[in-house]
Amino acid sequence: MGLRKKHKRKANSFSLHKVDYTDTYTEEMDCEGLSILKWSMFDSPCTLGSGKMFMESEPVVILDEVFRQQRVTAFVEQGYLSKSYADRLGVPTNSGHRVGKSIKLRCINKHKRLVIIRGLIQYGIERIQVSNEWLYFDTDNYLKEKEFTIF
Repeated sequence: MGLRKKHKRKANSFSLHKVDYTDTYTEEMDCEGLSILKWSMFDSPCTLGSGKMFMESEPVVILDEVFRQQRVTAFVEQGYLSKSYADRLGVPTNSGHRVGKSIKLRCINKHKRLVIIRGLIQYGIERIQVSNEWLYFDTDNYLKEKEFTIF
């Protein structure tokens, strides 16, 4: 009778994100202006606080609003990438990650991906790329044409 297991809810995607705050970069600075996300999620891996300093606020605020309104989460794979780190990864020099206008999310659930895409389109995002495992968007509309690509 008591052999059935209880369903355990999967851990939140944001629980994987851990930050060691310092005196110069505090938790209050990390959450400033955002309701769900943290600026450190968009940091280049080699520099703490680079997401807050160099990431454009437009894509971050839009993503934060989409997550808040749609009640979804996803893991931020790439935000701002410093020159040295982007060179090691082989990121092109005209990439939006180098100037802080691009975000790549890891999102395996197709329903979550659709909800996030719908929210991004409602906020006027015109450049979106979708794969089975990730979602990429940027707000760099001056240098690149509008596109919606499915891989």
